[in-house]
Amino acid sequence: MKHLIFALLLIFSVTTLQAKDLTLVAGLSLPPYIIQEDNSGMEFEIIKEALQAKGHNVTLKYVPFVRLVVDYKNYDGAITINESSGITGNYSDTVITYKNYAISLKKNNIAVNSIQDLKDKKVVAFQNATKYLGPEFAEIAKGNSNYSEQGQQMLQVKVLYSGRTDLIVSDINIFKYYKKQVKDMDTSPEIVLHEIFPGVDYKILFNDPAVRDDFNAGLKTIRDSGRYDEIIKAYVQ
Repeated sequence: MKHLIFALLLIFSVTTLQAKDLTLVAGLSLPPYIIQEDNSGMEFEIIKEALQAKGHNVTLKYVPFVRLVVDYKNYDGAITINESSGITGNYSDTVITYKNYAISLKKNNIAVNSIQDLKDKKVVAFQNATKYLGPEFAEIAKGNSNYSEQGQQMLQVKVLYSGRTDLIVSDINIFKYYKKQVKDMDTSPEIVLHEIFPGVDYKILFNDPAVRDDFNAGLKTIRDSGRYDEIIKAYVQ
């Protein structure tokens, strides 16, 4: 009996030692993924619950996006990052995929099968879209006098449903999140998602490979349990 108690205490001690309070560097607020104002957001909740499944607690240190690749070494890692950062390190499995679409109202019957099809359309994209969506998109935007960008993405939603543009360009989860916030106009008309941009997988860059492995295991746990999908739906449905 004494041997059993000792073994259990040893297991508990090892588990306690392995559990860590972690601080991860994050870019500034990008609802619904990261909401700095109340430390929430679907991406953060997924990360938090995956780490909690392995006994870790996590807080975020917010910095401008350009500081992520500089500051991550001073903490336990960085979120919303991937190998395109140029850093070689302990990347996690994919936490979340950002997916941009050209979005139109179905009733307008607009055909968009490629980025080239945007050149003669009235388009309102998110701020700095030409920096993130590749050179072909940037070239089309430059040559289209009816192209503009909107920093407030709720206004993007309103512009679409008011009929003041042919299309908007937005991440689908950001679009759904802000659509939920619109209360002063009808947002029931059906939309069409024109899939002309590739998705971008985002991960966590950990300084400790053991913590990375813990996170991956916890992420699998919440995916398998259905909790991952519950978190997403809570923000966009």
